[in-house]
Amino acid sequence: MSRLPSLNALRVFEAAARHQNLTKAGEELGVTQSAVSKQVAQLEAVLQQPLFERRHRRIELTPFGREVAAAVSGTMTQLAQRLDAIATDRPHQITFVAELDFIQLWLLQRLFRFEAAHPSVRISLTGYVAEGGEALPEGDWQCAVVWGRGAWSGCRFEQLFTNQIFPVAAPAYLDRIGWPARVSDLAEDALIHDRSTFWWSAFRAAEGLTNFDPEAGRIYNQTSLCLEAAAQGIGATVGDEVTTRPYLEDGRLVCPFEARLHSPEAYYLVVPANLATTDTLALFLDWLKREAQAHRTWYADFWDCHPAARQAARRRPL
Repeated sequence: MSRLPSLNALRVFEAAARHQNLTKAGEELGVTQSAVSKQVAQLEAVLQQPLFERRHRRIELTPFGREVAAAVSGTMTQLAQRLDAIATDRPHQITFVAELDFIQLWLLQRLFRFEAAHPSVRISLTGYVAEGGEALPEGDWQCAVVWGRGAWSGCRFEQLFTNQIFPVAAPAYLDRIGWPARVSDLAEDALIHDRSTFWWSAFRAAEGLTNFDPEAGRIYNQTSLCLEAAAQGIGATVGDEVTTRPYLEDGRLVCPFEARLHSPEAYYLVVPANLATTDTLALFLDWLKREAQAHRTWYADFWDCHPAARQAARRRPL
């Protein structure tokens, strides 16, 4: 045989052989009797042997046709089973969008536990750098975590985290300026700003400082860059209750300052309003909410212990 028969011709022949009737085969496949007859004739031309004996108003398989029918029927069954298995085994994909800072500093260290517990689910991540404003991320996504005030249209949203802002620095930097540390002790050229000078200006006002220039220092466009620079001992930056936790847990950054400010923005869990919530998506959303609750509990305990931590900092040897 110089070439393989077309899959469509084999499919049509399998139906005709099963029904022993071209008209019924056409009705099953949604085509005319003449279209079935044409496909069978093309298959016979490729195989160079007749598949049916045409009798008055009926057809019968030839001995060769019965062999071909058995082979095609088995192949079609195996193909259908294999396709079903592939579709069943394929992980359910969820497209998730958030700021790179949130993904890198909060989500990734937890996500592997979700996927280990739910191996049939895969989360496709897209990160972006917020350039200011409160616009929702572009593109097609099933859920997102967005920083803002929750004033969006065309979506369903709920707050995951409230947020407090506080100065942080590396222990090595605080060793240089002396313990205990106050905001007024920070060198102006060592201030690290997250996207703008807003928060250091807010701390200046809250602390009633007059000889402190919040416009000094350097500005970075990502929270992760600010935190990493501070962890290297370059200076002090502003931390928040979501992204700063890993640095506080491993001691790369500490928060010996009393100053804390509440942010009017927060992280919100967002789902498009016209998107149906599948069981898989609901599973992931519920997991995010539980992880957020555990995170809030961690910070409640952290702030409860904060005065004791400051006392320990005062006893730190120079």
